[in-house]
Amino acid sequence: MTVYLDIMNFITLLLGGTADITVHEKAEDNTLAELVPASGGPWGGKSVDDAFMKFLSELAGSDAMKLLKEESMEDFVEICRSFETKKRTIPPEKTGFTTMTLPQSYFNYGKKCHKVKDFKEVIEKSPTYKDKVKSAPGKLKWQNDHFRGFFKKTVDSIIKHIDDLFQETLVQDVGTILMVGGFSDCEILQKEVKKHFSDKRVIIPAEAGLAVLKGAVYFGHVPQAISRRSARYTYGIQTWPPFDENNHPESKKMTMRGKTRCKDVFFKYVKKGERIYPGYTKSQIFHTVGDAMEKLECSVFISDHPSPVFVDEKGCRRLGILEIPLTKAESRSRREIEESMIFGETELKVRAEDLFTGTVKEVIFDLLRE
Repeated sequence: MTVYLDIMNFITLLLGGTADITVHEKAEDNTLAELVPASGGPWGGKSVDDAFMKFLSELAGSDAMKLLKEESMEDFVEICRSFETKKRTIPPEKTGFTTMTLPQSYFNYGKKCHKVKDFKEVIEKSPTYKDKVKSAPGKLKWQNDHFRGFFKKTVDSIIKHIDDLFQETLVQDVGTILMVGGFSDCEILQKEVKKHFSDKRVIIPAEAGLAVLKGAVYFGHVPQAISRRSARYTYGIQTWPPFDENNHPESKKMTMRGKTRCKDVFFKYVKKGERIYPGYTKSQIFHTVGDAMEKLECSVFISDHPSPVFVDEKGCRRLGILEIPLTKAESRSRREIEESMIFGETELKVRAEDLFTGTVKEVIFDLLRE
């Protein structure tokens, strides 16, 4: 991490099994500040693996792959390991064929399912692959263009996502792309990123996969190295404000303790993309809806959207509930409750305090699971 603190701002591509993309800038105190929330998707080495396994299944037959996994799991693992090596070394432009050694069990199961004596007959029966794939004892050979096709959807998705990021105002001036993670060693991906973003500086450290581990260790020792983050979600709680006929749908209208309320309203504490830091706190005072309540419930929600209106909208998810038990004496009166959200490095603490009695209840959510 410290190696690149001389760069004013940069995009980090963490490319392993999936893609996790962040945008940072160098702060005045030499720490890193996150410009936009971390984002990404299933566009890493695993999606390339899935495309390759789909090909093997289509060629030999789904029953053959099922038998391989059930009866010869060690051979299946060996296929995965061999492809892991191959996908990092396949040349981006070289013509000709790519050869890969496969366990004999794969060919045997393929012949068994197709009821043929030679695996070449399996290939000849395939209208999709008969002109693209060849077999030799214990090996398959592909035209390089077809083998590189296993990478196309994944690489295109990564490029498009970075393109979309560069459309955001805070990212338009970013001049450096830093690629780390095991999939960053893939020459095909490196070539496409450098080609598409030719006006940017692309940095790929030696042992890109190990760079992630080194960064994690460094951050464990110096957690203040990242001084500010951008909220990955919109954070809030469920509330029941007075029903407003001009703004609230009739379907959300309900009567609670003799008063007309709007249910499922998302009360926003922190908006997606808002700058936060360890210890960042937002508080709000609420009144209990009525008396004779045995407990108060604070339902905590997150949303993928910046301005959700209701907690049951698409993209909203409940983190959990903070319960505040009330004694009989406390439940007879209308209470003022201060509810706070306190952000840590990887945790969110939700705190509720009864301002009359001083009773405090807290719950902590692990944000790494989200």
